[in-house]
Amino acid sequence: MCTPSRAALLTGRYPVRYGLEEGPEGYLLPVILHITSQSGLPADETTIASALTAANYTTGLVGKWHLGMNCTLFGRSCPGPLNYGFQSFYGIPVTLFQEFRGSHVFWKFPLHDRRFQGLAMAWMTAVVSLFLASRRKVLGYCTGVLLLLATHLILGVFWFIFAHSSMNSDCRWGVSAWLFRYANSRLFRGDQVVEAPIQLDGLSQRLVEESRRFLEAHAYDKTPFFLMHSFGHVHTPMFSAPHMAGRSKHGRYGDNVEEMDESVGKVLATLAELGLEDNTIVYFTSDQGGHLEAVEDNGERIGGHNGRFKGGKRQGGSEGGIRVPGIFRWPGHIPSGVTLDTPTSLMDLLPTLLSLAGLPQLHTLVPRAMGKELDGEDISEVLLKGAKGARTPRLFLHHCGMSLHAVRMDTGDHVYKMHLAKPKWWKGSTQCGWHHTTACDCHGANVTDLSSQPELYDLLSDPYEDYPPISPDSSEYKSVVHDLKDYVKQWRKGVTLPPSQLSTMANGLWKPFYQPHCLTC
Repeated sequence: MCTPSRAALLTGRYPVRYGLEEGPEGYLLPVILHITSQSGLPADETTIASALTAANYTTGLVGKWHLGMNCTLFGRSCPGPLNYGFQSFYGIPVTLFQEFRGSHVFWKFPLHDRRFQGLAMAWMTAVVSLFLASRRKVLGYCTGVLLLLATHLILGVFWFIFAHSSMNSDCRWGVSAWLFRYANSRLFRGDQVVEAPIQLDGLSQRLVEESRRFLEAHAYDKTPFFLMHSFGHVHTPMFSAPHMAGRSKHGRYGDNVEEMDESVGKVLATLAELGLEDNTIVYFTSDQGGHLEAVEDNGERIGGHNGRFKGGKRQGGSEGGIRVPGIFRWPGHIPSGVTLDTPTSLMDLLPTLLSLAGLPQLHTLVPRAMGKELDGEDISEVLLKGAKGARTPRLFLHHCGMSLHAVRMDTGDHVYKMHLAKPKWWKGSTQCGWHHTTACDCHGANVTDLSSQPELYDLLSDPYEDYPPISPDSSEYKSVVHDLKDYVKQWRKGVTLPPSQLSTMANGLWKPFYQPHCLTC
């Protein structure tokens, strides 16, 4: 999922360590939904940008953030990434939602709903009472007008709550589609809103131009730079600039892929134009696999496809949700055209970049990070020399929310994966329904608990998990599962996990008193 994956990439640490995952109970939000949410990266976490700022780099973020905006009262300032080492920010505070596309109904008064019937009766009773009191001289004219205005104000607040909050059955994520778009479809520069709502068509081109300007501004500085360009594509809702619409035979999703490809090309071309490509490390990746359930009402797929890998987005241990591109480019240093099959993680980026840049390790560079154990590893030797990982065996934990769904172990000769839990897929598929609002659950009745007898696969010989798992009666199964369970037991002993930030209503609900506005948009 977007929020935990981005947190892992920037901090080099499992998001469960700081509660930035969905919990097993409560409000059950999979990601940060609102600009005003109180969930986000804790202030004491160190990011790649923080580390490179400490090394005198110029840092900038263009595009999607989705890790908490830290808005002050009345939304006067929402620094977000500026609190975590980024010196400049132009982009999307949360993520892109289907509600951002098109217009939505503001005025609604469904009289079949008893709450609205009650409002109508209260309004008529109040108006008639004030009218009669005024006629009988019980109230003065000014007093009557003030009471009438107060009545409309109070009933208007109740109407807004009934129409646009979670009390309305049409609402999703706690607010109506109209309010969700109004509150969250915003583009930021620094800590201020500069566009509301976001004009989706042409957004990719505007983000690219911002990155081009960043590169041009810092190309010849004496200090090095770190730019994180986080694309809006490929993510629902589907949108394209006019010159990209209808180009792909794969529909709107294909158009989006081609538009992102164009954006990547323009950023790389800028590096070449400025003479920077041989001295710049480029890393391209994604925060998750395709969202298989995301299908429009007309049957058009808008969530992507994961090939032969099973499962997808929001399926903690499924290969389709885990396997993403991991492409490095550094001419003259990292060999080109080489494919490596060593398992790695987004969390490896922080220690690896520090190593490739010739910088000290994180705890030396940022002393306040002492005591914050990194889960990522330096894979610079893997990239530069094609060597195996720094240590073997290496283990990876795959969480779905705060629950551990799978464990992976690279021994050098095998890549084992032990499933402790699996979502209950729809028959004949590896997904949990059909709609862009649908995804598999991480906890509860729709998850199969396998912890008493885990499923074990060797992904080197069966990467797509097409064959039956390794027999529980085999010595291989007994030995590997014993080792993996023991590792999980020891890891849990050494880590105190906080409660989920995403599963409390106080954190998750929209908060109007922290809502940022744009008076000039």
